[in-house]
Amino acid sequence: MAFVTRIYLRTRPGGYSFSAFLALFLTLVALQATAEPREAEEVRAIWVTRWDYRSASDIRTIIQNCKSLGLNRVYFQVRGRSDAFYKSNHEPWAEELGGRNPGFDPLAVAVSEAGKHSMQLHAWANVLAGWKGKVPPKSKSHLYHTHPDWFLTDRDGKTWRSSSHYSMLNPCNPEVRKHLAAVLGDLVARYKVDGLHLDYIRFVFPDPKKKGQVPYDNKTLRAFRNETKGFPSRYPALWDEFRRKAVDSVVRDISRAARAARPRCVISAAVIRDLSRGRKVFLQDSPTWLRSGWIDDVLPMNYETSHARFEELARKDMAQAGRDDLILGLGAHLMSSGSALRRQIGIARKLESPGYALFAYSSFFATASHASTKGQAAERNRKALRSELIQLNRRRR
Repeated sequence: MAFVTRIYLRTRPGGYSFSAFLALFLTLVALQATAEPREAEEVRAIWVTRWDYRSASDIRTIIQNCKSLGLNRVYFQVRGRSDAFYKSNHEPWAEELGGRNPGFDPLAVAVSEAGKHSMQLHAWANVLAGWKGKVPPKSKSHLYHTHPDWFLTDRDGKTWRSSSHYSMLNPCNPEVRKHLAAVLGDLVARYKVDGLHLDYIRFVFPDPKKKGQVPYDNKTLRAFRNETKGFPSRYPALWDEFRRKAVDSVVRDISRAARAARPRCVISAAVIRDLSRGRKVFLQDSPTWLRSGWIDDVLPMNYETSHARFEELARKDMAQAGRDDLILGLGAHLMSSGSALRRQIGIARKLESPGYALFAYSSFFATASHASTKGQAAERNRKALRSELIQLNRRRR
């Protein structure tokens, strides 16, 4: 701008026409914008679980509170156990909402409220989680009842549907993959979300001794034999790779469905911290998902009280995934002081991560969630965390 002003001041009457000056001005502005691109805004995100809200009023308060903390992105959970916290065309209403239309649409309210406050709203979905709990779902249209064969079956012929852990759907089953792509593609098509956030895209083994023995249903074994001419126990490395590629296919198919519906939708995944461990133990190959372009961001759940360990894991994961695509997940629920929050956000900024995500909303505000601790001490800690976060984000602007 100063350079353009000097040219204008040196121009004699008749030396330059106004139109010529204007053309030069616009050219220089464009060149400056190209030479000095604006710094990308830091991602300041938070996870809001499905237990944090039960009414439209709850959701409006949650979004307003997130804005007050200086955050700009909300991962809002709308799918927990193959059920819906929105008007799904494929799955029943969640039992937490009474198993029926609660009289409001949580996702629609969240999208609308986030827009009012200039915040990004990313729909958060547990992907392969089929059910959780020893009591079956009441809805007879739930996958638990309609497709019990879609759940993991072990070598003894036992189907893992009822457990205190999440009972997982079988990613090796093409029908499961088709269903999941349809569910999440439909969600993205009908709601103006800024992003789709994927969770539980991995194997979960309630019985670690049998982790190599699922899924042992005939359909999966037949598919494996078609590739290897053998049995899983004979080819354990190939068995792991076969299952890992099945999980990859889940991500690929969901990504294609979501981007066909909304091309600019940001797709992200919450993953096991220590990506190499996630790949080996849980068959979750998130670096491949990034390289293949199926997801845009990966969020390692780096929930750690030791700051040195937190930084060590962050550096290790960045080396595998790349710094530009890795948003650090911080375990605010483990923090007992504002200084701990300051230290870990400081590490994320020092390592030049695109941003951070906080687990979870109930660590900053009391909610109906079982994870929301009661009592004066808990409220003092929430207040301290809120105050620290506001200051950290205010200084960052």
